[in-house]
Amino acid sequence: MRGIAARLGVSATALYQHFESKASILREIRLYGAELLQTEVVDPAATLEEPADRLRAMAHNYVTFARAHRWLYSVMMEQAQLDWAAMGPEELELTLRPLKTCQQWLQDGAERGCWRPDLNIEAAAFRLWLSMHGLCSMLNSGRIDERHPIFPFVDQDTFVTHFIGDTVKALCVAPPA
Repeated sequence: MRGIAARLGVSATALYQHFESKASILREIRLYGAELLQTEVVDPAATLEEPADRLRAMAHNYVTFARAHRWLYSVMMEQAQLDWAAMGPEELELTLRPLKTCQQWLQDGAERGCWRPDLNIEAAAFRLWLSMHGLCSMLNSGRIDERHPIFPFVDQDTFVTHFIGDTVKALCVAPPA
């Protein structure tokens, strides 16, 4: 709580004059982050026509978001366990919107014949989201970068581009032999 107060330029005691608990403060931070995630990650990718292009753009935007907002990303995705049952409908909708959008784009791609016919849309959306989260956590923690003894690429950006490209490519229909 002292860290949050310091970032806001107030005392920890002052926070409790506006919020009833630490949980309510973290909830508001997560909601703010979810709205920002929508405008910085999902909305720009939604302008693309091809489902695979949308998924790649959303994934790149997600990595950019996590790197640009490290503290916020950590609060949103890494710190506290979410109590899904305690969330109201609006909070639940906002929190799940990026994942549901990913599912919809995968469904759009399936209807266009872009993906492997055996692809489970719901599971693929979770795998894609989890892959991007794992990538961001590893990048933000400094566990994977050019200093890694067997890092396979010139730099992090090249690695990220290949990681995302290969991840989306794994969903696609294989080209004819």
